Amino acid sequence: MNQVNIGQRIKKKRELQKLSLQSVADKLDVNRSSVMRWENGETSRIKLPILERLAQILQTTPEYLMGYEEDDFIDCASRNALPESVCMIPVFDKIQLTDGVPDFQNIIDYVTADAEYRHNCFFLRVSENSMAPRLEEGDYVLIRRQDTVENGETGLFVLDTAGYMIRLFYREEQIKLHAFNPYFPTLRFDASEAAQIKVIGKVIESRRKW
Repeated sequence: MNQVNIGQRIKKKRELQKLSLQSVADKLDVNRSSVMRWENGETSRIKLPILERLAQILQTTPEYLMGYEEDDFIDCASRNALPESVCMIPVFDKIQLTDGVPDFQNIIDYVTADAEYRHNCFFLRVSENSMAPRLEEGDYVLIRRQDTVENGETGLFVLDTAGYMIRLFYREEQIKLHAFNPYFPTLRFDASEAAQIKVIGKVIESRRKW
């Protein structure tokens, strides 16, 4: 799905709702020119809270607007009628590293979560079993983006040599990243090696799909 097609979907839904560019902009508290740029395919980078609200205004879903689903046979109006206490959070199946910086671009799904997690949170699909049996391959973990975690908390970490991983964090005489699975060794780092570890966020909850 390219930017032009995303714009066409936004425009199609706006016109079906008989809404002007200005009325949509007013409801979103953005400039009219921003909505026009989306529709013209000049940009498709819409922040998630705005995308959710835009979908509600246009009586569709964020997935449809971004090209992840068709809605010809879906009652999107009722599906998207989320209470104020709920929001939609993106799910990633991997985190790409660009020059050592996490790149959050590969969205595979959206799922609902409490509205308190609307900002600075995302789901990650577990792709290995280092944290089994607590976390299994295919589980979704909700992660709040932050650059520190406390002793005994489970976090998402990036290492210079090993990509990213979910581990329990301990700081004693050494920093230790501990896996639940006994077949995965605990990683230990002294003070001179601590710079190898980058904290991406704290694990808030997990969900298992059957």
